[in-house]
Amino acid sequence: MAARGPALLRLARLLVSDAHEAEDVLQTALLRLTGHWGRRVQDPEAYTRRVLVNLAKDRGRRRLPWPFAPESLPPGRVPDHADAAATRDELTAALATLPPRQRVCVVLRHVEGLSEAETAGLLGCSVGTVKSQTSRGLARLRDILGPGPAAPTSANAGS
Repeated sequence: MAARGPALLRLARLLVSDAHEAEDVLQTALLRLTGHWGRRVQDPEAYTRRVLVNLAKDRGRRRLPWPFAPESLPPGRVPDHADAAATRDELTAALATLPPRQRVCVVLRHVEGLSEAETAGLLGCSVGTVKSQTSRGLARLRDILGPGPAAPTSANAGS
């Protein structure tokens, strides 16, 4: 927990989009891990991650998404060291608007860096489901946040 706790809390925070709720979800996941410790859990972090995902999905079914309107952000923010925090807050708020399965797929694939197969195994679904849910989630995030930085095109990639 000392080594991986901050990463697990970050994952929980992205999955449930409320800092206090994320702490509760992580504590519940860790309690479940300790209950299964005697069964010699092969990979405690993977087990905890799976419990976090399941708890986030359960909570998502019981709650309405957190309301967020991108136009409610203050105009003309002064660029400073707080921009990174503001960007993170924007992303967290945008993630909260996604349906639970899309949010989980996007977070596991693009924040945690899991492969499609690892994500599918963790969620107990097919790779195709992970691909479609991730694609839909990313499209929705683009609608909310706007396009990201332009990727190099083949014409200027070599220059």
